[in-house]
Amino acid sequence: MPHFLDYVLPALKKYSDRTLIKLFTGTQDAPSWKSITYQQFLDDIERLAGFLIDRLAELGLKQKDVVGVWITGGKYIDLVYLYALARLGYIPQMLNKSMAVQGNPVIKDMLAATHGKAVLYDPFFSDFVTDIAVSMPLITDLSSVGPLSRTLPDIPNATDDEIGIIFHTSGTTSGKPKPVPETHKWLRCQAQIQWVAIWQGGSEQAVVNNLGSFANVGSATTISYLGWSGHCLVQTSKPDIDAHEFLAMVSDGLNFVMLYAPWLSKLISVARTDRKVYDALRGMRQVTYTGAALNPEDEQWLIENGIPATVIYATTEAGLFSYTILDHDELEDHKADPFILCNLGGCFVSDISDVKALPSMHIIEGIKCKLLPTSGVNKIELDGDSENRARGGQLYDCFIPVDADNCPHRSIRNRPDGHITGDIFEETAPGLYAFRGRNDDWIRTGKTLSFCDTKHVITISCTESLTDIFLVGHYKPGVVLLVEPTTVDPADDSAVSGLKAKILERNDPFNSRLFDHERIKHAFQIVIVSRGTLPRTMEKGNIRRKATEDQHADILEATYARLKTW
Repeated sequence: MPHFLDYVLPALKKYSDRTLIKLFTGTQDAPSWKSITYQQFLDDIERLAGFLIDRLAELGLKQKDVVGVWITGGKYIDLVYLYALARLGYIPQMLNKSMAVQGNPVIKDMLAATHGKAVLYDPFFSDFVTDIAVSMPLITDLSSVGPLSRTLPDIPNATDDEIGIIFHTSGTTSGKPKPVPETHKWLRCQAQIQWVAIWQGGSEQAVVNNLGSFANVGSATTISYLGWSGHCLVQTSKPDIDAHEFLAMVSDGLNFVMLYAPWLSKLISVARTDRKVYDALRGMRQVTYTGAALNPEDEQWLIENGIPATVIYATTEAGLFSYTILDHDELEDHKADPFILCNLGGCFVSDISDVKALPSMHIIEGIKCKLLPTSGVNKIELDGDSENRARGGQLYDCFIPVDADNCPHRSIRNRPDGHITGDIFEETAPGLYAFRGRNDDWIRTGKTLSFCDTKHVITISCTESLTDIFLVGHYKPGVVLLVEPTTVDPADDSAVSGLKAKILERNDPFNSRLFDHERIKHAFQIVIVSRGTLPRTMEKGNIRRKATEDQHADILEATYARLKTW
């Protein structure tokens, strides 16, 4: 069966004169872009492959070895390295900038988990690779690489279920990110089934913004899924673009804006009073949001103002574009094992021809996704305002069977016959479904809304002083720990201060292994509450996230406001 590059490389030749990437070259005050054609990208990956072939052989590497690629994630050459390594038959394992916060042991752990043979690293990370046995710095300037002067080896044959690229979760479990292998059939499905359903803006070339680092799957695989269809990526200065940059991108050709729901809400807020932003949104071929339910007022605004809007749902394990909302107690029957990361592809999508149906979606044609009736889910525990938006329809779990092209790699499936994604959907009409939340312990938090496993992010050795602990911070600037102490009176300021100091001290060694957005760094991030007062579910006694956030809304909002300034 074909390697995923067996369909990417012919596409780069087919659309040789088109613009593939618009690289951000300006500043936030004065955005500007440089165009890279399909042919130039193809030439660059082949030149770099020719430059690397002997050097990698000298390191003892052979085709189908896993090679770590530690990049800062914002440079053109980062993408070229990924595809050049794949062109030579290696399996790139993309390592991101956040891992520098955790230090060298985490990189070694990541390579050990995937049997990685070496790491190629941006010089920015030189201090972190001093004791990694097989390593080599990346070049930072392609102009130092001469024209291709040799014949490159054939791309190796690959089975559907072999790994093409490896990514990682944007949050940790027990202090480590999880590897997320993407198989060749998964990558092919992403390009040839999922993306085809997502772009509904007509036959012209889609010019769409990226969403994050080239070390993360959604942006890293753009060459595969956009290139196969002849479309174009516009690099942004930051994931949550502001109105100024949005307008500059539109002036430079953007016709498809894709944002996480909270960021689209910010843009809509500006558009309500800014005619230029309003006109730009109306003039888009397509406006797509994902990651969470858009608030009803904004959805209604999209409908009333004729914005060509769609919503998509996906998970990293099963498809393109996942920064899915993660915020629900575990189901009785299915415990999802989330491997979450920014991704771009989907299981469900709405129709641009029926904007009034938002946020309802249908399963993408060609995706073998099954909906299994849930059990043990109380509608009062649905995420955010989903309880108010529920229409009384049946709730379902999303299941990806093992024979589906978008079924995740066997190493991350949570059932022998496939994968339960952990997401809950309500049937709103025959064949239409609205996302209604998660059934696990992951939330998205921090400046860039990265993922955090609330069950594993806290390891405290002073459990003799605590009855229970619970972490919140979904879609907030940081996390907050709520603590039910065994004996401390929350009204005793001195005792509370002492307990907070003890928690910070005892948790510090584990805290240092976490990504920055997961860390409890300040005493004000710890809220002491009376024993037994956190709201719990009736059946299992689990702490209820939404009810807890509602119960302590005032102090939590004050804490989040402080985190914005730190």
